[in-house]
Amino acid sequence: MRRIAFEGCTGWLHGEAGQTGVVLCAPPGHEGMWSHRALRHLADDLAAAGMPALRFDYHGTGDAAGTGDEPERLACWVGNIIAATEQLRMRTGVRQVVLCGMRLGASLAALAAGALAQRGEAAAALVLLAPVVSGRAFLREMRALHLNWINSVAPDLARYAAPEGGLDVLSYRLSADLVHAVQAFRLDRQQDCPSSRVLILDPWLGPASAVPPLVAHYQAMGAHVETGAFPEYPGLMQSTEYSAVPEQAWQQVTAWLASLPPCAQASVAPAHDPGECTEFATDGALEQSVWLEGASQFGVLSLPGKGSPAKVAVIFPNTGGNHHVGDGRLFVTLARRLARNGVASLRLDLAALGDSPQAWRRMSIPDIYAPAPRAQLAKAVDWMHARGFEHIVLAGVCSGAFLSLHAALANDRVCGLVLANLVKYTWGEADVASLGEADQPLVLLWHAARKPGNWMRLLRGDIHLGRLLKGVARRVRTLAAYGLGRWRPAPRGVATVDGAEVDAAHSARAFAWAAMRRLDTRGVRTQFLYGATDIGLEETAQCLGRNLEALQGLSHISLQRLDCLDHALFLHESRERFSEHVMRHVEAQLARVATQANPVVASAAASAATSAAVARDISEALR
Repeated sequence: MRRIAFEGCTGWLHGEAGQTGVVLCAPPGHEGMWSHRALRHLADDLAAAGMPALRFDYHGTGDAAGTGDEPERLACWVGNIIAATEQLRMRTGVRQVVLCGMRLGASLAALAAGALAQRGEAAAALVLLAPVVSGRAFLREMRALHLNWINSVAPDLARYAAPEGGLDVLSYRLSADLVHAVQAFRLDRQQDCPSSRVLILDPWLGPASAVPPLVAHYQAMGAHVETGAFPEYPGLMQSTEYSAVPEQAWQQVTAWLASLPPCAQASVAPAHDPGECTEFATDGALEQSVWLEGASQFGVLSLPGKGSPAKVAVIFPNTGGNHHVGDGRLFVTLARRLARNGVASLRLDLAALGDSPQAWRRMSIPDIYAPAPRAQLAKAVDWMHARGFEHIVLAGVCSGAFLSLHAALANDRVCGLVLANLVKYTWGEADVASLGEADQPLVLLWHAARKPGNWMRLLRGDIHLGRLLKGVARRVRTLAAYGLGRWRPAPRGVATVDGAEVDAAHSARAFAWAAMRRLDTRGVRTQFLYGATDIGLEETAQCLGRNLEALQGLSHISLQRLDCLDHALFLHESRERFSEHVMRHVEAQLARVATQANPVVASAAASAATSAAVARDISEALR
């Protein structure tokens, strides 16, 4: 598996040579995030079967160049796929290329195959996995998905919406231009036959499926089309920590491609292979592909494009099972923003996650919270320090905040923490046992209960009543216990943050009190950020006290509640708010370092930074 870059795109080449090569076309947006691990393992499977595979990020997505706001996105992405086929031929010498896409990526693959056919470079075959046939129907589905998420998870944030003509779909924003282009296309009206051989896997077999008209359309143009069921699709297309690799489907695809008739073209050596890409200049940053801890972890080190980086650097660990780019490209855009301000950062795939060499085919939430990822992040801090970055800030969201907290406690080289929506301070058997139960704050459940549509969903059976009631009962018991005084301040000295976990009697509360004292004693500037109704606030009240008694007298630790900060930072405004706090945190660290180096000169800089921060706070308060 080699890292490559071409025409502003970044990607991975699996395998070295073979007769047939495969370009994998991922779906843009949240479906690309959710299916990332599955497509990575499909590429591995194809390479193991002797078929080199190339997967890549379209321009403006993932690690590629661009912001994603540029015009003509669909046309650009089709061009990226065509460029990827040329890269695959050039680097491996394959005789024939197959395009394989999923969801909207399948539609892009079909459009690219049609364009290649017009140029006399027809794809040997086309594999469409749950293809989007009608752009209009796809957009309706995406609007419904986002609205359902708002109603279920963040009803208090429903007022935030995309600009006119655009569309927010979970953590991704589609521009008005892109929405217009997607709405206009119909795959079953494509004028050019994309390939003589087509395989389509359809998750929606039955009268409601849009695949049969597409099959008829391709057959009318002379293509040989085979179809199959895709029953594993629902298990695949869900949040990354739950998403399952569709093993049967991947076996079917691999076997079908292996059975393609051999190409008459003579075998050729690769025309030119520039090898692995380790540096990629884009958007004011120089980004280096790096491997840590015996090549068990992969990361992208983002450095200033000009000048030497500051001694302060930021590490972004994985959020849940997501790979290193973060939901909505949060860590990519933030890393490049830091680089333009002279600060380096590392967006990291811990071992077994994302694009790390030995990524798991199966994973679970307990795996994410296990001791091993915490230790890996602590070692990544050492790796950054060895490269001259003396002051390391960890910035994480949800589980990434958990890993950052524990890594900071284990490694004294961490000087700052920005922790967004931390839910757990410790992780144990009780947490594993409660997985899958409804776990929303009561205030959000109250918001949801006031919407008539949710009662209709309950009557239809779309909401699991038993699971919901069990979760509500657990939250009521917990809050009642807290209200009755069972959550007293933790006695000082009852727990340590090194070595064995605290005993069940003292639980997370004793750990949290001890952790806060240690971080403050070390001078680790720690910022807790929470959405106003986030579930983590209840855990924090139980662990740190209703009035944050555990933080009283601590000068380096603060907690802030923000009106616009949904739990996973799906909303554009939430990501902007988090980014602003990371930037301010880094500015303060830079001023702190400068003060230590030159107190007289740095005093004015620190004063200016403070004034700017106050001005921003006032501006936010007035909004």
